Amino acid sequence: MSEPPVAFETYDVMIVGGGPNGLAMALALGGKAAQPKAKVLVVDTRDPRGFAAAGNDTRGSALTVATQNVFRALGCWDDLQPHVAEMRDIIVTDGTGRHEDRPALLSFAADAVRPSAAVITENCHINAALMAAVDRAPEIVVRGGVTVTDILTDKGQAQLRFADGTVARAPLLVGADGRNSFVRQHLGIAVDGHADGQTALTFSIAHDLPHGNRAEEHFSPQGVFALLPLPGNRSSIVWGTTPDHAEQLMAMDKDAFEAALTERVGRHLGTLRLDGKRQAYPLKRQVAQTIVGPRTALIGDAAHIIHPLAGLGLNLGFKDVATLADCVSEALRRGEDHGSVQVLDRYATWRRFDIVTTIAAMEGMSALFVNDWPVLAFLRRTGLRLVDKMPSLKSSLMTEAAGMTGTLPRLMRGM
Repeated sequence: MSEPPVAFETYDVMIVGGGPNGLAMALALGGKAAQPKAKVLVVDTRDPRGFAAAGNDTRGSALTVATQNVFRALGCWDDLQPHVAEMRDIIVTDGTGRHEDRPALLSFAADAVRPSAAVITENCHINAALMAAVDRAPEIVVRGGVTVTDILTDKGQAQLRFADGTVARAPLLVGADGRNSFVRQHLGIAVDGHADGQTALTFSIAHDLPHGNRAEEHFSPQGVFALLPLPGNRSSIVWGTTPDHAEQLMAMDKDAFEAALTERVGRHLGTLRLDGKRQAYPLKRQVAQTIVGPRTALIGDAAHIIHPLAGLGLNLGFKDVATLADCVSEALRRGEDHGSVQVLDRYATWRRFDIVTTIAAMEGMSALFVNDWPVLAFLRRTGLRLVDKMPSLKSSLMTEAAGMTGTLPRLMRGM
């Protein structure tokens, strides 16, 4: 007896991965800003609505001016804005010795002429704002708790086969499924990169004294230690250190950890209290050798992972989203095949230079700042002090940090 034919669910675009980049991609093509609106399927092994639960992911992220424009265009900013804090001031130190004795080698201050380059928020609020907008978009279907078992690309379509036996197809598949991307691996796309030999602890803290919207970055041979302002008397922490030390910190009880944190931070914020859970991530640099394949585009961590010392990783992913949205939307408006080689090549070409130069810059910064060679330490301190005395150069760096340079896609211009 023959098996009944498989019923296909048909969409314009399928997205594997329901994190921030995947949800933003769905909104860019099927949400209120999309013209024309595509029918979009988002699938994830977990329920994306769970990512938005309060306290589920308290990692802090810096959102550049360009990325803020994306949130406005996607209809998410009003939900997110109450949960962001401006970085009005930034100081950079060499990270050695007591906090009270460390001079600021480089500082940036926002003013009426030069506004803040970024705001800080926790990832759970980013996910919640995006998910709320997705729930308001009838053209977007979200399927959580499903496992993709196979991917086929032929006859002008990509097909996803799921563990429950169902099949979905569309002219375009987007891989937004993170650093260990199933989509990327299934396409046979290799990655270049290496582990950093460091681990980053991320968590939020409450403190008695106000932070004054000041971000601090302290560089040492063990890693980067960053304090990033959150709304109220709260801050997001990124504590880069050796894997052994990270394991020790994660094993500490709350009181012991807060004592170790106070020793590292100092007392300029008053009493420090852990606010939520700690998370630890091994640091690595990774870039896919190509970000496109047959009927497929990669975005976000599926395409590239960079060092977190400048907070650019999430923003690099949103630039992928905005760029791919431009390429696909233009093809849809013209009635062209939006999953064709021509459309995907345009996306890859547009993104290639920015990805390569950003990764190279992060590699250079990591080699310069996370290094205990005395000659480099001297050059680092001397160079930072010199830059600090050059207002025009500092202004250019702030513009670059805001993400408003180069040929920007429409969403990053707020369109």
